[in-house]
Amino acid sequence: MTCPHCGSLMHSIEIQTVDGQDATVEECLNCGGHLLAPVLGNFISTNTAKNIDSIIPKSNSVPTHAPVCTHCQQTMSSIKDDSVPKTVTVFSCPNNHGDFFPKNQLLQFKKAQDAKINFHKLWGIPIKSAFAVLVPVMVIFTAITVIPNVLRSMSTSQETRVTASEILTPPLITPITSTQVLISFSTRQPAKTNIRFTAGLKTTFNVSVTEDNNHLLSLVNLTPATTYKYVIEIITTDKTLTTTEYSFSTP
Repeated sequence: MTCPHCGSLMHSIEIQTVDGQDATVEECLNCGGHLLAPVLGNFISTNTAKNIDSIIPKSNSVPTHAPVCTHCQQTMSSIKDDSVPKTVTVFSCPNNHGDFFPKNQLLQFKKAQDAKINFHKLWGIPIKSAFAVLVPVMVIFTAITVIPNVLRSMSTSQETRVTASEILTPPLITPITSTQVLISFSTRQPAKTNIRFTAGLKTTFNVSVTEDNNHLLSLVNLTPATTYKYVIEIITTDKTLTTTEYSFSTP
């Protein structure tokens, strides 16, 4: 694979996400840029980003043109979103083949992400939306292998089997404090959604009461150092899909 920015050959490096999954990042030794699968930037720790961006590039010159996606040859555009500071540059493929971070930009993004979350923790201000701190996605369904899951689909007439990648993105847990977390995920088609807890709580929360693609649940008054388990119910016009069990632990 060639670098979207300078055209040099990239090589793959193996990393672990914050949830312990194996993932691959494409690295350019010439310009120091990195190509990540969509969403993956949200699952990398700041320490991992620091290690990734520690590369000393062969070239000191920074390309002035916009990167071009290696997969579809489309020009990648700079993300203009509240989740990405104006001082940080992240390019995204219009067909969602990935996000390109020029040299040092992945680390700067993760530092900014941490700073925003820590600010809200310090002042006790709840983050209204997890999407305010996450790299946005233009097309949310990709071949990304982070947290693959199988959904159990139950219809009123018959049961069918579908894969999670066909229905929703893996839920992302954003801890705000030891008693507050945000659960966010997206669905391919607009749908109503519930989160039903099976351990830690015995409650079902209506996440999206009207059909939507992006879904967010803010949980407060949780117990610190506790494991919670839950399933997601996706309600469409003709059936309800129930995921396999997910879990998270409060700090």
